[in-house]
Amino acid sequence: MAKHHTVSLGEETFTLQSGQILLDGAIAAGVGIPHDCRSGRCGSCMTEIKAGITLGGETRQLGTVYACQTRVFSDLKIAIEAVPAVEYVRASISALRDLTSDVVELEITPSAPFSYLPGQYCRFTFNGFPTRCFSPTAALDGSPSDGKFHLQIKRVRQGRISTNLGEKIKVGHSLTIEGPFGHGFLRPGLDKRLVLVAGGTGFAPIWSVAEAALRENPHRSMLIVVGVRKLGSFYMGAALDIASKLPNVEIIATAEEHQTTFHAVQFGTPAEHVPSLSGADVVYAAGAPVMVDAVGVMAEAAGAKFYCDPFESTASETGDWITRAMTWLRTG
Repeated sequence: MAKHHTVSLGEETFTLQSGQILLDGAIAAGVGIPHDCRSGRCGSCMTEIKAGITLGGETRQLGTVYACQTRVFSDLKIAIEAVPAVEYVRASISALRDLTSDVVELEITPSAPFSYLPGQYCRFTFNGFPTRCFSPTAALDGSPSDGKFHLQIKRVRQGRISTNLGEKIKVGHSLTIEGPFGHGFLRPGLDKRLVLVAGGTGFAPIWSVAEAALRENPHRSMLIVVGVRKLGSFYMGAALDIASKLPNVEIIATAEEHQTTFHAVQFGTPAEHVPSLSGADVVYAAGAPVMVDAVGVMAEAAGAKFYCDPFESTASETGDWITRAMTWLRTG
């Protein structure tokens, strides 16, 4: 007869067979552990093991596992962080603008209030198109949200969504939002140094975290490391211009393109320019999985808290965005 174990989550308990996947047992018992991809990539199901034995699904946070990947081999006591409930909301595009030749910003207006934690992501289904995951973020120029949020989307060759932005997908286009998901969200109430690392449009969740953290505590020490492959893709200037005015915020900009025009931009990738970390740091990373993993290794070695949701990419510019970006790059 198969051996069974009892799992305790707060006041709830459920049983599963020895060797069974933790998330599978919770779902079968009707116990709500947040989840999304079920492949150990999104981080939504990260669970703290307070007591007991599991195997597999380890994360870069000591004592924390991916519930969708870990198998249970004893009675367990677990804990999960409170996150907004997943919901479906209708929405529409209220603005669309090119930030660079290959990055587009959408302003999204939900039909009802929609809650997410800064840094989380959602599934977006534009009418007539396949579903894609993007991270809602704050306006790059610091303007108030008024219940709206922004998406920053990279145009990719043959991309079903990105190649149609401004063509078949225009202002007024309807869509559905499902979410939020993810574990790379801002933990409020902390005053430790924030180290935020972003590659490309991975800046969207990172800016969401940075903007919210600075609103909560404008004196919090913060390091923002951002990078692009080519300088023509650098769209973050307006946001970095805001953050750089605070004496407690340090910014490092990088590009994988050799150049001598912009002295504020260092050659290389964001991960290559992250300075020494300490166990007192709280580190977030978003962008290409290889970059996120490299930052995670550094955070783990330093004993720092590390949060991430690896990012994979799947109207005319007014000129003001580019002007502010170029100004920041020249003077930063």
